[in-house]
Amino acid sequence: MSEKKADKPSRAAADVDALLTEVTSAAKVKPARAPRPQPAPEAAAEKAPEAAAPAARKTILVRQVKSGICTPEDHKRTLKGLGLSGPRSESTLVDSPSVRGQIRKVRHLVTVVE
Repeated sequence: MSEKKADKPSRAAADVDALLTEVTSAAKVKPARAPRPQPAPEAAAEKAPEAAAPAARKTILVRQVKSGICTPEDHKRTLKGLGLSGPRSESTLVDSPSVRGQIRKVRHLVTVVE
């Protein structure tokens, strides 16, 4: 009976060793990645006129007129997101719905110059 008990741990140890060798051999083999396709030079030339188009977008000049000291934390984060650091600081931003929403949130602290 003692032979059976001694035999079981050796089987378990052999199974563990076999499993470890499978895992380590599988971990060493990495699947090869396909190389990224390089864009054609003419594709980059086509995108150049599109890059000039956003520069023609309307901009807004925002000026902070009041301090954000006694305001809620989300108002302070909004001021920082607008690029305003304190009273009399200005920031030029692209006119977009998200920027207008941020300005509306802190409208008691800022003025729109342009």
